[in-house]
Amino acid sequence: MTNYRSFGSRRHRAKVEQHDGTVDAHGTPTYHTSGDWGTVVSSWPCELLTASGGEKIRGRQTSSETTHVFFGDYAAASAVTSSMRVICNSQTYGIVSVYDANGDGREIRIEAKIET
Repeated sequence: MTNYRSFGSRRHRAKVEQHDGTVDAHGTPTYHTSGDWGTVVSSWPCELLTASGGEKIRGRQTSSETTHVFFGDYAAASAVTSSMRVICNSQTYGIVSVYDANGDGREIRIEAKIET
């Protein structure tokens, strides 16, 4: 018997970046300078859902800050942490939380909020 698992539509491609630690003359991190970010994961196939913070998505409560939730292959994005950012469809998102959605090492869930 074949066990099929539905992951939804992973039609989006996301890039995950990490800030390199560069600071300006006042010691403030240069988060708004695009050249100070390095790619950790590129072209990650994922599902993107819009959320209104605090609602339940797939049986789990989202953070009150969450505006979007990304789902995708765990192995491809296992290095992602909450200190990084996601760029998808020309929009930049700050990561709120990252975790193994079902605890089985197959799917990762990234909760994010739109950066302004």
